[in-house]
Amino acid sequence: MENLDNIATNSDGASQEELEIAGIGMRICAFIIDHVIIVAALMCPSILFLLSHIQSDPGKAWTMSPVLMLMAFLVYFLKDIINGASLGKRALGLTVRSSLDTSKVPSVSKLLLRNILTFVWPIEFLVLICGANKTKLGDQMMGTNVYRVSKNPPIVIIIVSGILVIATFVTSLFFGISSIIKNDESYKMAINHIEASPEVTNIVGDIEGYGYMPNGSLNYSGGYGKAFYSIKVIGSKKTAHVHIEMEKKVNEDWEIGRCYFKKNS
Repeated sequence: MENLDNIATNSDGASQEELEIAGIGMRICAFIIDHVIIVAALMCPSILFLLSHIQSDPGKAWTMSPVLMLMAFLVYFLKDIINGASLGKRALGLTVRSSLDTSKVPSVSKLLLRNILTFVWPIEFLVLICGANKTKLGDQMMGTNVYRVSKNPPIVIIIVSGILVIATFVTSLFFGISSIIKNDESYKMAINHIEASPEVTNIVGDIEGYGYMPNGSLNYSGGYGKAFYSIKVIGSKKTAHVHIEMEKKVNEDWEIGRCYFKKNS
């Protein structure tokens, strides 16, 4: 439900900008947009870190949890400090202003402190929808409110926000899958086999590196495993794709079943 802020003058008698108080639905949508962006920006790299260490160093993998919590707190704490509007608010044409003078953006300290209760959001949400003033506790404490400054917010902000979320998720998924494969014992054995193969080195020369993302598949079931990798081998003379088929029996190590390669033209 949207109301009009009818204050037309400030305490000094000077005219001020008359703005419409943002409705609860708009504020919730802005919060959801911010939340999705923050989760994409923080959780995806954290998942990447977790996946890349979960097999090689499980203890280190979980050290990311407190760091993630601290980073999330800081981002939520800081999200409105640029002209009183987070990405979610900008996307919907909203901003934080002083309740006493809607022409003024609150000080940075007030913008920071109004978000200090974000992590008890269920309480903030109940106060927002059930309170007489329809404002969250942080706004009541700091004398601020969320106002609608544009009924036609720039669509480019919404598009850029969506692209950012999707790109971050896809990139993290790509690197996460790559990390899982490269930290698996089957892949490590395949690399050792390639480096020990005179046939490969005769073709490519000294091995200088590998393609970042190996193609193929890796499957486990009840202690039994099958793997197929197509690994790009970069050598001093040529580049070749080495194809390796592997099998793992229960309680046994991986074994190379078949290895063949194709020189790049």
